[in-house]
Amino acid sequence: MSIRDNEQFVVKGSRYRIVSESGDDKPMVSIGEFRGYAAFASEIALCLKMDSSDGKEGRMRFIPYHAILAIDVLTMASQKVSNESEESQAYYC
Repeated sequence: MSIRDNEQFVVKGSRYRIVSESGDDKPMVSIGEFRGYAAFASEIALCLKMDSSDGKEGRMRFIPYHAILAIDVLTMASQKVSNESEESQAYYC
């Protein structure tokens, strides 16, 4: 896979396992479908619709970028070619 094919790695509709920091000593694991990005003041967060793996199916989880430790790709959705300008690269859920 070339770098050009992998430009937008976190793709809307794909399923991911995201490990992030939590308030406890243990990292938090979130599994679900990526729905877009959200802005909180000067922070950007990933929006993940949780699946049934931890009993929180259907809930939306917002994971701030600075808290992400690892992202595992479980299933990759096909990328749609977009004619949007490069200025509007963020998606909001």
